[in-house]
Amino acid sequence: MKTLTRWMMFASLALVGCGGTAASTARMGATQAAIRSAGEVGAEHEPTAALHLQYAREQFTQAEQLSRSGEGERAERVLARAEADAELALALSRRSASIAAARQAASEVRDARSQPPPPSAPTPPSAPQPTP
Repeated sequence: MKTLTRWMMFASLALVGCGGTAASTARMGATQAAIRSAGEVGAEHEPTAALHLQYAREQFTQAEQLSRSGEGERAERVLARAEADAELALALSRRSASIAAARQAASEVRDARSQPPPPSAPTPPSAPQPTP
């Protein structure tokens, strides 16, 4: 009975260990995707977004090093921070683009309102009605 219990404990520990590795791989993929997305929407062009994108890239590199050195738990925490910074960079970049679009639309509305109205076309004379 003790042997069976030991084998079950060993098997459950092995499964937990594999689960941690899979989570690291999934977290790394999600973090890479978030960093790539922030870069694709132009986070480098908005100063605050660029700063958070840089943080995310540095933290991702640090997490890779931690993972290689066997510090999986710490790597997971650093990856979580990196993903959060990348998502913040993405949101800040989108916010900046939305503000620019809103300003452009407001400017176009002001310009349209300041233009004189177009002259109305003259109505053609009506044809004489035949008398019965």
